[in-house]
Amino acid sequence: MFYDNVVKFLKELNIEGANALPRELPSISFETEGTNVTLTDSPPGMELSANLGELIPERPEEVFSKILLGNFLGIATKHACVGLDESGKQILIQAFIPTVRSYREFRDTVEDFVNTVTFWKKELFVK
Repeated sequence: MFYDNVVKFLKELNIEGANALPRELPSISFETEGTNVTLTDSPPGMELSANLGELIPERPEEVFSKILLGNFLGIATKHACVGLDESGKQILIQAFIPTVRSYREFRDTVEDFVNTVTFWKKELFVK
């Protein structure tokens, strides 16, 4: 189902080579507004992730406060989670979707995640 959804999604975006993808595709990445978004098959659902950028060393307290408030109840993250990588230098956003029942749900989930990535990049890095 993941493969079929990815192929349909890529065709909808008019990306060439959608049919040439390997059937046992474990994940796919695409770039949107300068950010790589990765979709990973995790039957019956999927995982979405993106690197938002490097933690600004001059303002860590401000960034941490925004991240904590954003993660609270998942409202500002649409139930994704914003945090740091293991080095503590890169800000990541990740979401686990336990089930994807239709292409429409797949597309809407990816769209919401991309919108959330865009929101958080602006929130954290634009003054």
